[in-house]
Amino acid sequence: MPMASLREVDRQIIADAWTSDAAYELVERLCACGSRFPGTPGEREAAELLVAQMNRWGLSNVRLEPFEYPGWTRGSCQLDIVAPEEHQLPAISLPHTGTFDVEAEVVDVGYGTPALFDSMAAEIAGRIVLVDAKSPAYFRRGIHRMEKYGRAVAAGAVGFIWMRDQAGHLVETGALRPGAEIPGVAVTREDGLRIRRLLRQGPVRVRIRTDNVIEQRTSWNVVGELEGRDRPGEVILVGAHVDGHDIAVGAQDDASGTAVVMEAARLLSRHREVLGRTVRFVCFGAEELGLFGSHAYVAQHADELDQLKFMLNLDGAGREGDKGLALQGCIELIPYFRRVAADMKEPLLVDSNFGLHSDMYPFSLAGVPSGYLAVMEEVRTGRNWGHTAADTLDKVSPRWLRLDSMLVARLVLRMACWPEWPGRRRTRDEVRDLMEQLGFLEVLKYTGRMPFSEEGGAKA
Repeated sequence: MPMASLREVDRQIIADAWTSDAAYELVERLCACGSRFPGTPGEREAAELLVAQMNRWGLSNVRLEPFEYPGWTRGSCQLDIVAPEEHQLPAISLPHTGTFDVEAEVVDVGYGTPALFDSMAAEIAGRIVLVDAKSPAYFRRGIHRMEKYGRAVAAGAVGFIWMRDQAGHLVETGALRPGAEIPGVAVTREDGLRIRRLLRQGPVRVRIRTDNVIEQRTSWNVVGELEGRDRPGEVILVGAHVDGHDIAVGAQDDASGTAVVMEAARLLSRHREVLGRTVRFVCFGAEELGLFGSHAYVAQHADELDQLKFMLNLDGAGREGDKGLALQGCIELIPYFRRVAADMKEPLLVDSNFGLHSDMYPFSLAGVPSGYLAVMEEVRTGRNWGHTAADTLDKVSPRWLRLDSMLVARLVLRMACWPEWPGRRRTRDEVRDLMEQLGFLEVLKYTGRMPFSEEGGAKA
């Protein structure tokens, strides 16, 4: 595509994005569907809404792609301090927790770093673990909830209490691994610190009772595309998850990300004649329970993955902050994206920062070059409003939705039109070597997501 024509399309995209309320209006409509948690009526309502929007904008091959996943429905949860005092604390079950009734002493493992778990292994066995949700800034990487839970199980804990790292009387939810072996419950920071103060005086005994429904269910990925003119078989995929957690409407996580995907689709649909490659837009289901939608997409499209040139994940797009592009280990693409950013006159930070817990991960695991949009120049140790009841519409900024939609549409325009794609798909052995180099093989062992056999090859 001639550079003059590209710049003219660029100007039209910028003007269209900056003067549109479409992204914010979609966030409003998604929030009106409720949490969109897998298995709720709002989940299906949101999926049908997205299908209608894709059809309205003239995308082709619009469809719902069903998949099976281990479903979960919240029931009752009770957390009681039994000794040295008697007191009931407000608590909620963490998703995948089944039906349990356990009573034991509490052991506080603080931030739950690997060293803390290892050093306290003898104290953890037979006890209920209290752990802070924070990944401390001094540690070399983030420590996900699933890893902390897995380490607690491996050490012989009989229960798991997840204490939010920020004050404000909010509980923070988040899934455990399917088939959770011990009960996991969440408490506010204030109540977690109450337990911690009691522990300074001596042993603390608590009782956890949970009763939740676990059953196999069906969810859907919403898919639509703009077919490429010159290389229609080569695909750039843009995605985000549409589901939220059941305790909130998930305005930022991830109605906003879904709205940016859809707004990029709307913006580019007006210029489909210039797209060299096909651009596919996917709104994934059941991400919050364990990336089930994106894993299903990769499995269902296994024979097409060689033609998938890049997967861009927008989980969290539309939130406040200048975004960077975090690549999933495919450092050969850093010069390319820096060149693209320079052409856009956009100060886009591009680097490699591999993530395991959002929808780009299954694609990276399959060797597909991928990355995600994120605020990269800050130290984040908590989720802010995410995964709490406070993730509401008032936290969403129309301005940042416009800015991120504009950025994504311009970026994808260039990816779709670039003459020769500079990336390549990695082999399974190369993926494993990368994970080993990054120190993630041990982490995956505790999250329940180990994709490789003990001998080093890929699992069947």
